[in-house]
Amino acid sequence: MTPPDRNHPDLVILGNVNVDLIMGPLAQWPAEGEEVLVPELRWRVGGNAGNAALACHALGTDALTITSVGDDLAGTWLRTQLTGHAVHWLGSATPTSVTAAFSHPGSDRSFVTYLGHLQHLSWPDLAPHLPPARAALLAGAFLTPRLRQDYPALLARLNTQGTAAALDFGWPDGGFTPDIRAEILGWLPGVQHLLINELEAAHLTGAATPQAAAQHLAAHLHPHGTVVIKCGARGVVAHHAGREYATPAPTVQVIDSVGAGDTWNAVYLHGVLRGATLDEALQDAVQVASRAISTEPRQFR
Repeated sequence: MTPPDRNHPDLVILGNVNVDLIMGPLAQWPAEGEEVLVPELRWRVGGNAGNAALACHALGTDALTITSVGDDLAGTWLRTQLTGHAVHWLGSATPTSVTAAFSHPGSDRSFVTYLGHLQHLSWPDLAPHLPPARAALLAGAFLTPRLRQDYPALLARLNTQGTAAALDFGWPDGGFTPDIRAEILGWLPGVQHLLINELEAAHLTGAATPQAAAQHLAAHLHPHGTVVIKCGARGVVAHHAGREYATPAPTVQVIDSVGAGDTWNAVYLHGVLRGATLDEALQDAVQVASRAISTEPRQFR
């Protein structure tokens, strides 16, 4: 595997890397004062950016992740887990962010996050370390609130230097209010790849189907942009240059679906950067992400 070029990588990943504690399956939330036991626990690198970075490393993508980390036990652990990966760490005096992810019977998940160091990650911190790249993945906007405030400046920088922007903003803590929807739509003219899930698309647009949501969002995107809506076990739908695409997912026995969409993003961008057609990039991303969530430890090929 050729080591990534930190000065001129193909892909830069910007966003949230944190510790994930994954527990479950949890059939029902306990009432206040009660305790329930779960049979499974995993402790691993997480966050939208962290999951994408792991997948890129496994795929051999020429990718550099730029993020912050706390100066504590959890932060030290994160650094050791990503040794050998191309990561530029920005130190933080705030404790490292931790997400408790609860799996439920079936494939639904719930997340409880302590933002910690992520609440201080900002554009002035990142800007001096952002190299020219062919593409950049902006991951977890609503888990990096200070960086999100400067998304217009960040997107302008990417567009000026010829870097294609890919966006997976995640779920806003307060839901999709009118102000939040207006903020997201304001980002889209500078975005070449919008990579979101079905629930986010529905709440952002009010559309009744993923296909209608993709068509609606494509009108707001960069003129050459692609909208992809990830629909879980049903695969993905996409819209590009006036054409609709649909790629079904294989039937698999899900072991752990946390980070499935982040893995999908990494595989899709890996394909795009290697010159794959849109159909090929969509199909490969669905296949690899499906394999990842159905293997333990995760396998990407």
